[in-house]
Amino acid sequence: MKNRGSKVIQIFAFICGMLLLFQMEAVSQEEDKHNELTELSKQTQNPVANMYQVPLSYMGDFNSGVDKIFVSTLNLKPVMPFNLSKNLLLIFRAIIPVIFMSAPVSKSGLSDIQLQLYLSPKSKSKFIWGIGPLLSVPSGIPANMCSGKWTLGPNAAVLVMLKHVVFGTLVTQRWSFAGDGSMPDVNAMYVNPYVNYNFHKGWALGYSPEFYIDWTKVGNNWNWPVGLVASKVFKIGKQPFSANVSYYYNVIRPENYSDMYVKVGITLLIPKH
Repeated sequence: MKNRGSKVIQIFAFICGMLLLFQMEAVSQEEDKHNELTELSKQTQNPVANMYQVPLSYMGDFNSGVDKIFVSTLNLKPVMPFNLSKNLLLIFRAIIPVIFMSAPVSKSGLSDIQLQLYLSPKSKSKFIWGIGPLLSVPSGIPANMCSGKWTLGPNAAVLVMLKHVVFGTLVTQRWSFAGDGSMPDVNAMYVNPYVNYNFHKGWALGYSPEFYIDWTKVGNNWNWPVGLVASKVFKIGKQPFSANVSYYYNVIRPENYSDMYVKVGITLLIPKH
């Protein structure tokens, strides 16, 4: 009887041990999944990440222009990295905007397409940077939906990637060099500083204002947005995506500039292996 009881206890202990191992393995796999989502979330905050991305975003500007209209912009912003060498990346980014203007203006169409290139070193450093040229094409369809000018200039990105925090800035400067002589010249800077705190399971919260400076004007030629952006990386099956939503109010703005805007977006992520 004692031997039989001892065997029962041993079998029971073995079963309990196996169940505990299975549970620990399941917890470990779940933790790995959550860590993967968090790392992907941090990579989406890196403008020169070595990862294919296909972002589609919507932006709604309130009380824009002389007529104080609502302006909707749908942006397709594909990102394609290429290996130039073992230690150097070439990142191609495009911004393809389609704009919809409400009454009384009531017009819509394709606006200027912007093409950007970045050279960025491959590194495991917390400090990351990229620099290169940009070209803006007067691709308006109809023609009155764009600036009418070809523009050229530099763009640069610098950022620091810590365990939970990613902060940096993206800067572009454009000058017009050709195009419709009846249209105003372009001399404009774009500055996008940002700081994001990455939570567990791919969630992030941050501040990512977009400053536009028109150097052709003297005084009251820039904006200052205040707001927040929330984002989440998730998977559908094995395919990762990133989604975000943000709201900003321009506490400082030029005359006839929109007083606030909202943005929502979703990005298809294709990590390189």
